Amino acid sequence: MWDLILAGRIMMIPIALCSLVGLAVFLERLIVLRRRRIVVPEIISTVVTLPRATDFSVAYAVCDRHPGPFANVIRSGLDHAESDWQITRDALQESGRQESVRLMRNLRALETIAAVSPLLGLLGTVTGMIRTFAVTAKGGLGDPLALSSGISEAMITTAAGLIVGIPALVAFHWLESRANSIVFDIEVYASQLLDTLRARRLSREPRGAS
Repeated sequence: MWDLILAGRIMMIPIALCSLVGLAVFLERLIVLRRRRIVVPEIISTVVTLPRATDFSVAYAVCDRHPGPFANVIRSGLDHAESDWQITRDALQESGRQESVRLMRNLRALETIAAVSPLLGLLGTVTGMIRTFAVTAKGGLGDPLALSSGISEAMITTAAGLIVGIPALVAFHWLESRANSIVFDIEVYASQLLDTLRARRLSREPRGAS
């Protein structure tokens, strides 16, 4: 294996760096994007039972115990509970957008690695073939070892780029789908919270008030 890496020459260095960064990003996002860690059941229960609550003290306490994207969105709605429902809606939407960006963080790096790694392998192919043609131009076809060195460099870097790029692309789409699913769940409960807050506000308004 080490001999193959050495045969790939200089282009194996950036490809190896891409593989390390991609693995680090994948593991970090895999740990962060755990549904139960973000869409906490206790916060869900709080949102569901909020219509029967007399105040928001319990909801705030639950959000404090389980900080994270979901708690931040719910808290933003509670903070604007006394405002007009359009203002509450806008606050929830803005908080949701911010948390969505945080959940998607680093995924673009994984997508970039998936795109760049095969290109680095292709560049290694080009440099390897250039080396082969240079040897041929100088000494003809009489040095098979020199010729095989250039061809090996070309083939190995191509394979290495694809070996890094294909899993990175699969990992990116899988993690993106996971993040989008979590964002959707948060949006569902944020919408439910908005309906609850609007209903509570309307129930306190005098009958016939506009």
